[in-house]
Amino acid sequence: MAFFNKCVAALLLIVAFLPSCTVNEIHEGYMNTFSRDYTVHKQNWEVGTDDDSGDYFFCEFQVPQLTHYVYDNGIMQAFLIMNEGNITPLPFDDFWRVGNGIRTEQATCEFRPGYVTFILKYSDHSLDTPYYDYKFRVRFMW
Repeated sequence: MAFFNKCVAALLLIVAFLPSCTVNEIHEGYMNTFSRDYTVHKQNWEVGTDDDSGDYFFCEFQVPQLTHYVYDNGIMQAFLIMNEGNITPLPFDDFWRVGNGIRTEQATCEFRPGYVTFILKYSDHSLDTPYYDYKFRVRFMW
């Protein structure tokens, strides 16, 4: 019986101090979100030459909703909209055969306050015009 009493006392002691050890607090509030779709037509890509790894394509959009506050305190996500409305997160890599080799393409995105920039890079750094229009979605949460 003494062992049982010691176990009960230890359990009560643990329960008494457990709430004071809680680290995470839950604050109720509202989350703000912003989403927008963008289309980059194949003729709208510009050539970037300031990357040491080679030339690339880019298209920049002004997004006033991406304020300094959202940039510093929020979450920014970008997606490539695929066929039939499916989306995949960026960066996204694709590849296909060209002659006897394989050519890869990477679609990615960069954010800065007030702007979102979509980027296409090819493994061979070719500056052939991209083959088709690209559709992207951005989402900010803060």
